[in-house]
Amino acid sequence: MSQNHGDETQQCHDTSRRRFLNGFGVLVGATAATQLLGGNAISVAMAYTSQADSTSKAGKLLSQAQLIQLKAICAQVIPITETLGAADVDVHGFIDNQLFHCHTVKEQQRIIELLTNMDKEAQAQYQHSFVELSAAQQVSLLNHIELGTSHFKQKYRNDFKYLKTLICFGYYTSEVGASKELRYLAVPGGYTGSIPYKTSDASWGSQGLSY
Repeated sequence: MSQNHGDETQQCHDTSRRRFLNGFGVLVGATAATQLLGGNAISVAMAYTSQADSTSKAGKLLSQAQLIQLKAICAQVIPITETLGAADVDVHGFIDNQLFHCHTVKEQQRIIELLTNMDKEAQAQYQHSFVELSAAQQVSLLNHIELGTSHFKQKYRNDFKYLKTLICFGYYTSEVGASKELRYLAVPGGYTGSIPYKTSDASWGSQGLSY
């Protein structure tokens, strides 16, 4: 009897996991989803509790300054509209936790190096750190990274794509992201955030995440 119950529980778990993988695969592409969701990534993600003050101190991996910068990036990638944006649901804290528990040192360094280079470019272009820039300046800089223009190499374009998949993963698994019938359209030329959902559409669009 207990064995049957255990089998049923495992089947439910496997079914839920497949559904999540399929949904996230639509969002970011199957290859990116597979890379992000290996090992214990899903269980760690589901166990994370959003913190209202996650930038008040250093994270598990990122420094306090890096967390504040990441929060600003999240706010531009999935901005607040009629629905809370990525920064409002602590996706930056989620990413820090996810990187620490589920990712290799090489993967962690990709994000840290990207944040460092974003700040260097902000200083070079505007003489201010990324978080001190206006929203328009932040979007302009992110667009340069997205397109691989200015001083950003192809490597950083790919690293930004990687960061965006983490942002979408965090938002998609948050209560807000998982419960709203909205989809995110990340495109060069402007971060438009949530756009109207049509029944003919997938829950989320992945345009801009695969190129």
